[in-house]
Amino acid sequence: MGKMNLLKANWEGKVGQTVGAKWKNRSTIRTYTKPSNPKTTAQLSVRNAFAGMTSYVALFADQIKYLSALNTSGQSVRNAIIQANKMQIQDGTFDKASLLISKGGLQKVSGEMAEAAANKVKVTWTNPTATNFTDKAKLVAVMVQEASGLVDVVTEDAKKGTTGITSNIDFEVGNVDVFVYFLDVRGSSKVASISDYLSATIA
Repeated sequence: MGKMNLLKANWEGKVGQTVGAKWKNRSTIRTYTKPSNPKTTAQLSVRNAFAGMTSYVALFADQIKYLSALNTSGQSVRNAIIQANKMQIQDGTFDKASLLISKGGLQKVSGEMAEAAANKVKVTWTNPTATNFTDKAKLVAVMVQEASGLVDVVTEDAKKGTTGITSNIDFEVGNVDVFVYFLDVRGSSKVASISDYLSATIA
């Protein structure tokens, strides 16, 4: 409730549909306008998508800080991933299978498979055929079990796809999301491929 001073002919706060305030030692009066916070279905969908994606990416973003070729100038890896997926958020959806955690011009991983091996996850892939891969090129596998909060990030020589790579940790019963991409080093810079999504179920 507003406070009115009849002697000084001013008030502060809201009185009816009028708001009084002090600004630079002057009394000001304006019409009250209800703060805009529309909660349309579309806007709620965008907010929920943003919250869901931010929470999910936070589970593993710090662990790939040095395994990312995304533009992190002035921002964290988590924010860079959110930025790379802004169109998905604007559409009001969050689909992990469509989430990109890596982008770049390297040959995309192909022939990849993820399967449960006891309580671990094993990933295999087809060796890259592009000639621009160096001896430092590696496959990065980011394994995320959202329900348990367990995360494992493993890397292997990009040309050892037939042998594959296995998680270092044991996961709990349930689904494990797996994101894979190639990463290479060129001098002081990193280059990568667009990521791909797989999943495995621990029984």
